[in-house]
Amino acid sequence: MDSILQYAASHPFLFGGMLLMFVVVFAYEMRLAGRKGADVTPPEAVALINAGAQPVDIRSPAQFEKAHLLDAKNVPLADLEQHLPALEKLKERGILLYCDNGSASVGAVRKLAERGITTARSLRGGLNAWQGENLPVFAGRKQRKKDAS
Repeated sequence: MDSILQYAASHPFLFGGMLLMFVVVFAYEMRLAGRKGADVTPPEAVALINAGAQPVDIRSPAQFEKAHLLDAKNVPLADLEQHLPALEKLKERGILLYCDNGSASVGAVRKLAERGITTARSLRGGLNAWQGENLPVFAGRKQRKKDAS
């Protein structure tokens, strides 16, 4: 113990840097632990969508028109509160929220969980990760007609 204190006194910048790195790593790990279960990988998202989950794009309408998931609904993050009644109707099916990189959708999942919608998940890495996995994206506002069965 005395050698650690002696080292800290002899090398304050190195010791301070080590402590700072410890705090950063600890905070990062705690952040990841808080997200556990709230976000899913693109392959897990495909399984959720195939099981009936509704994709919800929380990006701006202009970004949505450029690229979005099949049958996704566009609910900009700023308008999330206004769309809560419609989203509550989807909670039995499940909701997959996504943005460009996954950071905004995690916050949106937390907002929905506070409102009692606990079946919402975030696409980890967002649309960038989805495209990185070579999964299909669609452009425009036109939505596919559901199969008549």
